[in-house]
Amino acid sequence: AQSAFGDGALMLERLVERGRHIEIQVFADAHGNAIHLGERDCSTQRRRQKLIEEAPVLDAARRTSMGADAVAAARAVGYRGAGTVEFIVDQASGEHFFLEMNTRLQVEHPVTELLTGQDLVEWQLRIAAGEPLPLRQEQIAFTGHAIEARLCTEDAYDGFRPQAGRVQQWRPGRAGCRVDHGLTEGDEIGSWYDSMVAKIIVLGRDREDAIRRLMAALEAAPLLGVMHNGGYLRELLAHPEFRQGRLHTARLDELALPRPLPADEDWLVAAAMRVLGEGESAGPRPVGLARYGLTLRHGGEQRRWLAGAQGRRVMLDDHVVEFLDGEGDARVSVDGVQQQLIALRIGRSVHLARRGHPFVFEEPSPLPAAVTQADPGVARAPVSGLVAQVLVQPGDAVAEGQPLLSVEAMKMEMWLSAGAAGRVRAVHAQARQAVAAGAVLVELEILR
Repeated sequence: AQSAFGDGALMLERLVERGRHIEIQVFADAHGNAIHLGERDCSTQRRRQKLIEEAPVLDAARRTSMGADAVAAARAVGYRGAGTVEFIVDQASGEHFFLEMNTRLQVEHPVTELLTGQDLVEWQLRIAAGEPLPLRQEQIAFTGHAIEARLCTEDAYDGFRPQAGRVQQWRPGRAGCRVDHGLTEGDEIGSWYDSMVAKIIVLGRDREDAIRRLMAALEAAPLLGVMHNGGYLRELLAHPEFRQGRLHTARLDELALPRPLPADEDWLVAAAMRVLGEGESAGPRPVGLARYGLTLRHGGEQRRWLAGAQGRRVMLDDHVVEFLDGEGDARVSVDGVQQQLIALRIGRSVHLARRGHPFVFEEPSPLPAAVTQADPGVARAPVSGLVAQVLVQPGDAVAEGQPLLSVEAMKMEMWLSAGAAGRVRAVHAQARQAVAAGAVLVELEILR
């Protein structure tokens, strides 16, 4: 609080261990009118940051009760404009408690727009111009079920660590739904802003239909070039706890989903694209009946094939991959089985998306590479950001795993710990200093 707002004062609140985060959209004008436009469930969060929001989730009685409390809060302060009153609902008792009021439209306001058919930005502008509310409370109607997912450049399988990189391919029009974003291909994703880069919002006949549509949208419009959480969001939508509406605000911080791995056919498609790319270049490798060795790696795994090509038909050992109508977003046959392909070849690498997950396959450089190992005596910045806290100074003795300092980036704080017991040899950063990804921040003298 001191860092973010300049005020470290604390307030004691009732502890709700397993709560649902439900907010109410309110509007009030300068003529004494105030109404609500229903709820949004924002319980699907990591590190208190929302990932998926949906509505409706309340029965009529609970909506009336929470809506009345939200309107009362707005009236109590003479509020005017758009606002979001947030509550925590105890899963055990069903009681709801006031959290805060955000005096603006929220990131997830499109959920309410699709559900009610109203343009909330227009409402806000008209009220600011002195006009009365366009509708009365009894005129607000809800149709269907709406869900929004926040597409974020983060590694959801490594503590939601923020990721940077260049947008190589992004075709949101293929999603077949509303996508709010500001991305263009070639944009550089840095670490100085929130990691959210797009919002994908769908309206379905009911909740099951909305979930199906959103899963399809996440798969149809992948972002290539930088790691993101699109595939993780699809997994969440399919998870039994989400389907049954049982997620609470801390659940994702406890729920460890296994990191997805590319299937055998993904390796083959990536290798085939690399073979065709070699044939289109001035490289020395033969393309045709002659075979040559091809090696690709993904993460810590590496595979090798004898490869060759005839036209758009690629042979990889005993496997055959044929591109039926081009590369990229096209149909491909892998050993006679047709499938849709979303992939991009960039230099010696291939970016491929499957079920919303981005995979990158790279061909090792022909030049000899230096063997590098993680050095427990060096703490490096995980991403570009600001140093938030420094807990050690030269000469301090530290134990293995002891926190050394933290780096803030994309609204997240990441702690660096000692890789082994030792003594601090040097500290190369101070609080509020900007650092680049990979920069050495602390050096240790390891005790042998």
